[in-house]
Parts: sequence; structure tokens; C-alpha cells
Amino acid sequence: RMKELYDVSDIYLATDSDAIYDEISEYESEFNFHFVRNMARGDIRNRMSIDDALEQGKIDGCKEAQNVLIDLYLLGDADFFIGKFSSNMDRIAYNLQFARKLVFPPFVSLDNAWCFDFGVESRSNLYVEKGMPGEKVYC
Repeated sequence: RMKELYDVSDIYLATDSDAIYDEISEYESEFNFHFVRNMARGDIRNRMSIDDALEQGKIDGCKEAQNVLIDLYLLGDADFFIGKFSSNMDRIAYNLQFARKLVFPPFVSLDNAWCFDFGVESRSNLYVEKGMPGEKVYC
């Protein structure tokens, strides 16, 4: 929908899902996808908590921080936002977009409305299976 409304053609992709890189091939005729190929994503991070992975030395904390800053810089330089407002990183990226232009960029949240009430069971999850009641989510 962003393509029709705002003539979007370039997408910076920042995801922890390894599978998404295979899925984007069907859209490569419509969009130019940009992403950092050598940035470690997913893998161990999808199998254990970041805290445990750091403590056990399975990932490098300095490299993780560097990768987060790269993603935030590139996402913050975008003109539109599609992501999850339940994510701290996504909310920071959207704030950076606002700070750059001093207007709220167009956005699509893939899960919930803007989340500013950390630790509060606040509202129904918007991303649920059809016919399933939305559970309450914590921000």
C-alpha cells in the first residue's frame, strides 16, 4: 500500500528473520531492497535470550551494539516506516525519522499501535490469527 500512496521503491530491510531474505525475491521487480549482508542476524538470537548469549560468549556484545547502531542510522534516514511498535528499536528508528524532518513519517505497524506504557498489560494484540481473540500484550 505504501507503494501506491507514496511511490515507495527503495526498502531498507532490517530483520531478525533469516527466511525473509528468500521471501523478498518475488517482490524484486517492484522494489529495490537494501540490507547489510554481513550483519549477523537471527541464528543464535532466535534460539536464546540476548542476555544468555552474551553471558555464554556466543555473541560479541560490542559487535551487537555496532550492528544496532548501523540499523538505527539507516532506518532513521528512511522516509517511511514499516515495523513493530512493540519493539524498542523500531520506536527509536521512527523517532529518528521524526527528528530528521520534524514531521511524523507515514508508517505501518505490523503488530500494535504506538507503545509507550512499558510493563503494562495494556491492550489487545492487533496481530492475531483470524477468528482468534486478541490476547493482552505488554509493552
